[in-house]
Amino acid sequence: MDIGVYLTVDELVAMHDESDLIALAGIGGHNSANGRTINRERLQSQIKRAQSLITGYIGSRYPSLSTLPNSEIDDAVKGAVSDLIMYWLRDRVADKSGVTEEWSNRYRAVIAWLKDIQAGKVDLTLPEASPANQSEGGVQYHFPTSRIDDILKGY
Repeated sequence: MDIGVYLTVDELVAMHDESDLIALAGIGGHNSANGRTINRERLQSQIKRAQSLITGYIGSRYPSLSTLPNSEIDDAVKGAVSDLIMYWLRDRVADKSGVTEEWSNRYRAVIAWLKDIQAGKVDLTLPEASPANQSEGGVQYHFPTSRIDDILKGY
């Protein structure tokens, strides 16, 4: 059981055409005996990158994301991880952008969705942080006791 993992490599492969993933993140020669295979390490590093981005946006609102087993991660979060990865893989194919307008739109939609979650406009089916936890990490301030009453005494 993968705790705190939003999407596994196997789930990513199941969500997309394997030949597409081989073209974007494949290793091995086309003419070798084993042919090209999916570079699972590269996909895993992209999953970590996407997970880090998502955590940066919504981790303070949904701190349980880092403690949930993979099976309990919201499907929308898994889809967002997948879209980010596919965008990034297409971004640099053979030293030129392979990003189509569709993938650019999907990337922008994921970022906008994450911002909406962060702002509280969209909710996930996950437990939210308690109000006490949400204030952690914010700005703290302290004003010294005012001396104005002593100064103006008698006026």
